[in-house]
Amino acid sequence: MSIVIRQARQLYYKVISIEIVLLLILFCSITFFYSMGTGLSFLVGSLASLLPHCLFVYWIFFRQSTKNTNKMTAFYRGEGLKWLLTIVLIVVAFKSYPTMNFVAFFVGYFFMLLCNSLLPILLKLRAK
Repeated sequence: MSIVIRQARQLYYKVISIEIVLLLILFCSITFFYSMGTGLSFLVGSLASLLPHCLFVYWIFFRQSTKNTNKMTAFYRGEGLKWLLTIVLIVVAFKSYPTMNFVAFFVGYFFMLLCNSLLPILLKLRAK
């Protein structure tokens, strides 16, 4: 395994750990200051973004492929799986949780998207 992939694994392990801690802190804060329904909507929205990202990171960096495939092919397959899981999770959330606070859902969703994009950059800058 190359050094670059090993460093990326370590980076994304830290990123996902930080995201989970942030998610739990914000969920507890929103539930405490607003209501349980708003907190759950935020949590469901955040998970609709975090779980597909975790699948993508696993697919690219942690999966042991038996075939010798091209890295770009694995990247595009991982991205396709990420989008598919995102769509499925959002549909399931909307169908199974009828009293959802949609503003809190999308705040959680976009907050996790922002974390998914910015935390790796911030951790790399901090490491320099």
